[in-house]
Amino acid sequence: MHHKRPIAFLCLCFLYLLPLASVSQAHVGLLRPCSRGSPRAGCPPVSNGQYIDYDLNSPIGTHDIKNAPLCKQTIASATRTTVQAGQDLKTEYSIGATHGGGHCQWALSYDNGKTWVVLKTLIRRCLQNASASYSVDVPIPKNAPNGKAIFMWLWNNAIGDRELYSNCADITIKGGVNGGSLKGVAPLIANYGNSSLLIPEFGSPGQDDKHEAFAQRKSVTVSVC
Repeated sequence: MHHKRPIAFLCLCFLYLLPLASVSQAHVGLLRPCSRGSPRAGCPPVSNGQYIDYDLNSPIGTHDIKNAPLCKQTIASATRTTVQAGQDLKTEYSIGATHGGGHCQWALSYDNGKTWVVLKTLIRRCLQNASASYSVDVPIPKNAPNGKAIFMWLWNNAIGDRELYSNCADITIKGGVNGGSLKGVAPLIANYGNSSLLIPEFGSPGQDDKHEAFAQRKSVTVSVC
C-alpha cells in the first residue's frame, strides 16, 4: 500500500513538467554561439541582469504585437564567443517546429544594437526540411573591426502565425582590423508589431513571400573608432 503514493507523486510531477519541456522545445532558437540567457548545456551561466530564457525558441513578436525586444534580452553576456575575422562562423539551432522554413538574416552590431549590418541572408529556404539539427555557416568579413560585437539571428517563418524570431550572441572579433568600418544593408524587420512590414504565409510555390523587400533594405555603414 505504501508504494503507491510515491509512484503517483512522480507521475504527477511528470505531468507538470511535460508542458514546460514542450514550451522550451517549440519553434526554433539559436543554440550556438550561445544566446543571451541560454539554458542549453555547454553555455555559460547567465550574467548579472539577464534571466534564464527557458523559452529560447519562442518568437519575439507577431505582426500584431511585440513580445520582446530584438535579441530578446538587452543585457550583454559577460562570457563572449571569440570569432575570427575572415572565417565562417558555424551557427547551430535548437529545433522544435520549423513552420515550413522561411527567411533568415544574420547581422552584426558594434554599438549595442543601435546599428546593424547584415552578414548573410537566406530567402525562403532557411530552415526548410530541418529536423533534429540544423546549422548555417555565416561569413565574418576579413575587414570586420576587432572588438566586442553582437551577433543577431532573425527568422520570419513561412507557415503559421506571422512571427519574428530573434536571438543574439555576444562575441569578440579578432584577426580583423583595428577601427575601420563595415558597409552593407540594415536588416529587414517584418511581422513585428503593426508598424512593421507584413509578410504573409508563403508555404506553397507562387505565394507572395515579399522577397523584393529584401532587395530594398537600406544601405548602412557601421564604424568603429
